[in-house]
Amino acid sequence: MRYGWLLMLLCAGVLQGSNLQTLIAHAQKNNGQIRAKALGVVAKQKSLDAAESALWPTVDVGGSASKYTPSYVVAPGEELTGFAKIEWALYDGGGKRATRRAKHFEKEAALFEKQAFEKSVTLQIVQHYFGIKSLEASLQALKERSRELQAQMDRVKKFIQTGLSTQEEAEKLRAAYEENRYLIENTALSLETSKAQLQLLTGLPVGALGRSYFKEPKHLHLKWFDAIKTLEANAKAVGENAKAMAAGNKPQVALSDTYFRSHFGDTPPMPALPGIESDGFLVDHQNELKLSVQMRLFDKGRIAKESEALKYRRLALMSELEHAKKEQKMHFRLAQRSLETTRAKIHSAKSALRAANTTYVNIKKKFEAGLVDDIAYLDALTQKTLAQARYKETVYDYEVKKSVYYYYAGRDPKEFIR
Repeated sequence: MRYGWLLMLLCAGVLQGSNLQTLIAHAQKNNGQIRAKALGVVAKQKSLDAAESALWPTVDVGGSASKYTPSYVVAPGEELTGFAKIEWALYDGGGKRATRRAKHFEKEAALFEKQAFEKSVTLQIVQHYFGIKSLEASLQALKERSRELQAQMDRVKKFIQTGLSTQEEAEKLRAAYEENRYLIENTALSLETSKAQLQLLTGLPVGALGRSYFKEPKHLHLKWFDAIKTLEANAKAVGENAKAMAAGNKPQVALSDTYFRSHFGDTPPMPALPGIESDGFLVDHQNELKLSVQMRLFDKGRIAKESEALKYRRLALMSELEHAKKEQKMHFRLAQRSLETTRAKIHSAKSALRAANTTYVNIKKKFEAGLVDDIAYLDALTQKTLAQARYKETVYDYEVKKSVYYYYAGRDPKEFIR
């Protein structure tokens, strides 16, 4: 009994089909391009970790083995040396810290870029989802028209046998039927193409689609795109890289401590010298504490010019940023107007559908009674089919327009799906 209920629930889920939220959620986990953006964020984080590690002292160990020929008193034939060294950059003009800040902004930019790409994929999924809904509605209307035409062809065929209709009328109905069949095949191909593209985006096979719609937009204020935040972060990163580059012209101060340990072999016998111990010639251990200071005095302006080039790159990004903000404001305003226009279009399409249905019912009765010709009937049937398709298309287009409006408002459209 328990398994029976599970089977019923599973079948209900299949019949209901994938809704918009399911498709988007699956795409964000399985879309190859989104995964690539996520890996890019991880790469930037590792680069930031490396820049932070560069602020710490370094510890090195090493060793060497040497053999000399010939050997003499102060240079034995064999020497084994090991060392341990710790070094700390006391001052580098702020270059490493500027590099760390640049890496932080680069990671931010990669994260914003990933989020922006996810939203663009969401928009593509929304467009395909409601595009499929519209094509399915058109296909259904065309199939209904095909059934109507087939019924009329059967009726006229009987009338021809009794002499109440002509072969010309039957041929016109046949031509309309064949044209409608072509439209069905063409629409089915478009539907298959759109489903294949949606599957590529989401990684899910597309069968029946469940019902989804967007919440009506109310009192939304503009927030900047993730793409704009990406430009801001990139501009900051370039500015910090310019500072890091310019630090190369400042003094570089480092402190190091190195401990050596050596072992000597193949040592010639030392002559006895009065007042001098033989061990004083070869030192088997030594510690070196060193403070070094250096500053570049001349490089023909290479560092200064590279730093200046980065500053101009930052100015270029700031100019792009200013334009992107103006562009988003423009699209946000136009998206609001588009919503208003589409609402009016829905009312118009609904009225046109009611009128087309009423006209078709009246013309069909007159045609079957022989009061109007086949031209009037076919025209009424065509108008009814077109009105059905246009109304559904407008309704689904309105949902797409709502998603575009949320997108240009700087929101994630998937948060407003119902």
